[in-house]
Amino acid sequence: MTRVYTLILLTILSFNTVYSQQDNTLFFMHELPQANFVNPAVSSTCKLFIGMPALSSIAANYSNTAFTVRDVLTTRNGSNLLYFNPDKIVSKARGKELITSDIDVTLLTMGLHVNKYYLTFSVNEKARTYNMITADAMQLGWQGNTQFRGRQATADGIRINGNGYHEFAFGASKTIKPKWRVGLRAKILFGLANVYTSKTNGYLFTDNNTYNLNFFIDSKINTSLPIEQVITDKDGKVTDLVFREDYKAKDLLFNFRNFGLGVDLGFIHPFNKNTILSGSLLDIGTIFWKKDINKFQTNGSMTYSGLGPNSGFTSFEQLTDSLINIVTPYHDTISTSFSSPLVPKLYIGVTHKIHDHINAGVLIRTELYRNRLHPSLTISANTINYKILSASVSYTLQNGEFTNIGAGVGVKAGPVQLHLISDNIPGLFMLDNTRNVNIRFGLSFVPRCNKRFDPFSFSEQGAIPCNFDYKPKYKTVPSQKNKKRRKL
Repeated sequence: MTRVYTLILLTILSFNTVYSQQDNTLFFMHELPQANFVNPAVSSTCKLFIGMPALSSIAANYSNTAFTVRDVLTTRNGSNLLYFNPDKIVSKARGKELITSDIDVTLLTMGLHVNKYYLTFSVNEKARTYNMITADAMQLGWQGNTQFRGRQATADGIRINGNGYHEFAFGASKTIKPKWRVGLRAKILFGLANVYTSKTNGYLFTDNNTYNLNFFIDSKINTSLPIEQVITDKDGKVTDLVFREDYKAKDLLFNFRNFGLGVDLGFIHPFNKNTILSGSLLDIGTIFWKKDINKFQTNGSMTYSGLGPNSGFTSFEQLTDSLINIVTPYHDTISTSFSSPLVPKLYIGVTHKIHDHINAGVLIRTELYRNRLHPSLTISANTINYKILSASVSYTLQNGEFTNIGAGVGVKAGPVQLHLISDNIPGLFMLDNTRNVNIRFGLSFVPRCNKRFDPFSFSEQGAIPCNFDYKPKYKTVPSQKNKKRRKL
């Protein structure tokens, strides 16, 4: 039985070895082609850009609302040895805590201006995980139920969501009015592997005076993993899992049986020549899982009123065995498919030009996961209208941390453009003491980029600069009377 839980835990942790996408600093770097990833309305300032195969853009992110690695592993009495510190973890937990991570690898991408449209295409490999755990569950697991006398310790809201999938994305953006530019990206998805908790409800109530217990649990876990066999006992309870030994990397990479669809939306709206509002809504979609499906369910309840002839238990060992029997999952062999939604992300920001080559920006980014919002706030200063340089510095408030200082740079050297961006540079050097860390880097080709495209005014020959303060001047037409006088 221990092996079953160990394998499930390792599966979950395998998703957590990758890093939750933030890209707050990138959002306002509109002169980088990669800004289109977080706002489909953004167009390249060059006629054509092509990402370096497999190195177009690689992004890795990690976010934890509760604790840091240093909270989990600490030293004692000046020793260099690390010790697991569950007390610190429990003390940091408040309500529902979210641990997220993801990694994106863009294998191929390109963008091209065609008449009034900017068209994009990309092939991406993505792995994401969103794990939610309740403070009650952590406190109950480590400190026992004494602290919950007279009230319920709840497990409602515990969620696991690990996704790995291919993404083929097709995008287009266009100016539809003099001051509105909109973008849409349609995405075809193919799931590779998944662990998804569709629901978890449960509680443990401890009577304040008698210590009588009422316990209830109802949880479902759906998986799409290379499991060859699920071994169960006579009651259908899972005792072991056997994974396929002949499963190879190519079996994963060429898995196109789990189909899904997604869409990204974006807009840019200049109020005037100095102030621009922009926003996007990303990852609206679902993956339908049909291959290598296994479902596990835990459901049961128990009432404990002390050891004795009327309790149903004659020893603590019997009580423990009963609890283990309730929480041990059974294999659901009836259902054959399930779906898991993507996690939507909303970006809303505004920039104001403070210099010919600098603007200031404010961005609100929010993720919606299981009916709960996870917001962040970023302020930044960004370069504009440079031929070879795109740069940004940012400061982000997220997960109760106040040291998220980010920066990004894009440099064009001839036909090659490089970018390196992070929302939390100090976190990259203090991985053991940060709740947020991310980085994005990559290479692109921008051949013959000698004419800059203005996204708000296009002609077949290229871009025409747009002056929002332009006022037409009218010439006075001479009257017929004046013309006659000139003849005289």
